[in-house]
Amino acid sequence: MEVRLELFEFKNICMDMAELGAAASEKKRSPVSDEIKQREAFRRLKTLGYEPNFLEKLEKEGLVHKKRKGSSRNSPIIYSKFEIQSAINAFKMSKYLNK
Repeated sequence: MEVRLELFEFKNICMDMAELGAAASEKKRSPVSDEIKQREAFRRLKTLGYEPNFLEKLEKEGLVHKKRKGSSRNSPIIYSKFEIQSAINAFKMSKYLNK
Protein backbone atom coordinates (compact mmCIF):
# COMPACT_ATOMS: atom_id res chain seq x y z
CA MET A 1 0.00 0.00 0.00
CA GLU A 2 1.39 3.37 -0.98
CA VAL A 3 0.45 6.54 0.86
CA ARG A 4 0.92 9.89 -0.82
CA LEU A 5 0.73 13.05 1.22
CA GLU A 6 0.67 16.65 0.17
CA LEU A 7 3.39 18.77 1.73
CA PHE A 8 0.74 20.66 3.71
CA GLU A 9 -0.61 17.38 5.15
CA PHE A 10 2.88 16.22 6.06
CA LYS A 11 3.57 19.55 7.80
CA ASN A 12 0.37 19.15 9.84
CA ILE A 13 1.33 15.61 10.84
CA CYS A 14 4.76 16.84 11.97
CA MET A 15 3.16 19.62 14.03
CA ASP A 16 0.70 17.18 15.61
CA MET A 17 3.49 14.78 16.55
CA ALA A 18 5.61 17.60 18.02
CA GLU A 19 2.62 18.66 20.12
CA LEU A 20 2.16 15.05 21.24
CA GLY A 21 5.83 14.83 22.22
CA ALA A 22 5.46 17.95 24.36
CA ALA A 23 2.37 16.46 26.03
CA ALA A 24 4.25 13.21 26.74
CA SER A 25 7.11 15.15 28.26
CA GLU A 26 4.71 17.16 30.44
CA LYS A 27 2.97 13.98 31.62
CA LYS A 28 6.30 12.43 32.56
CA ARG A 29 7.48 15.57 34.33
CA SER A 30 4.25 16.19 36.22
CA PRO A 31 1.65 13.39 36.06
CA VAL A 32 -0.93 15.39 38.02
CA SER A 33 -0.91 18.19 35.44
CA ASP A 34 -1.90 15.62 32.79
CA GLU A 35 -5.23 14.97 34.53
CA ILE A 36 -8.32 16.67 33.18
CA LYS A 37 -11.92 16.52 34.40
CA GLN A 38 -14.60 15.25 32.04
CA ARG A 39 -16.22 18.65 31.65
CA GLU A 40 -12.91 20.21 30.65
CA ALA A 41 -12.28 17.36 28.19
CA PHE A 42 -15.66 18.03 26.56
CA ARG A 43 -14.90 21.77 26.42
CA ARG A 44 -11.48 21.24 24.82
CA LEU A 45 -12.85 18.81 22.25
CA LYS A 46 -15.61 21.26 21.39
CA THR A 47 -13.06 24.04 20.74
CA LEU A 48 -11.31 21.63 18.35
CA GLY A 49 -14.57 21.06 16.48
CA TYR A 50 -15.50 17.66 17.93
CA GLU A 51 -18.88 16.75 19.39
CA PRO A 52 -19.11 15.53 23.02
CA ASN A 53 -19.95 12.02 21.81
CA PHE A 54 -16.50 11.92 20.17
CA LEU A 55 -14.99 11.26 23.61
CA GLU A 56 -17.36 8.30 24.05
CA LYS A 57 -16.31 7.02 20.61
CA LEU A 58 -12.66 7.20 21.64
CA GLU A 59 -13.49 5.28 24.83
CA LYS A 60 -15.34 2.56 22.91
CA GLU A 61 -12.36 2.22 20.58
CA GLY A 62 -10.13 1.76 23.65
CA LEU A 63 -8.08 4.86 22.82
CA VAL A 64 -8.86 6.75 26.05
CA HIS A 65 -9.72 5.57 29.55
CA LYS A 66 -11.57 7.37 32.30
CA LYS A 67 -11.12 6.94 36.01
CA ARG A 68 -12.77 8.34 39.11
CA LYS A 69 -10.76 10.59 41.36
CA GLY A 70 -12.10 9.20 44.60
CA SER A 71 -14.30 6.34 45.69
CA SER A 72 -17.74 7.98 45.86
CA ARG A 73 -20.24 7.94 42.99
CA ASN A 74 -20.05 11.70 42.55
CA SER A 75 -16.24 11.84 42.44
CA PRO A 76 -15.02 13.63 39.31
CA ILE A 77 -14.27 11.58 36.20
CA ILE A 78 -10.69 12.15 35.07
CA TYR A 79 -9.02 11.69 31.70
CA SER A 80 -5.41 11.99 30.58
CA LYS A 81 -4.74 15.01 28.34
CA PHE A 82 -1.92 13.05 26.71
CA GLU A 83 -4.19 10.08 26.01
CA ILE A 84 -6.85 12.31 24.46
CA GLN A 85 -4.25 14.06 22.29
CA SER A 86 -2.81 10.70 21.21
CA ALA A 87 -6.28 9.47 20.27
CA ILE A 88 -7.06 12.63 18.28
CA ASN A 89 -3.75 12.31 16.42
CA ALA A 90 -4.44 8.63 15.67
CA PHE A 91 -7.89 9.59 14.40
CA LYS A 92 -6.38 12.25 12.13
CA MET A 93 -3.72 9.83 10.84
CA SER A 94 -6.36 7.24 9.98
CA LYS A 95 -7.93 9.80 7.63
CA TYR A 96 -4.63 10.12 5.74
CA LEU A 97 -4.12 6.36 5.57
CA ASN A 98 -7.69 5.56 4.56
CA LYS A 99 -7.94 7.99 1.65
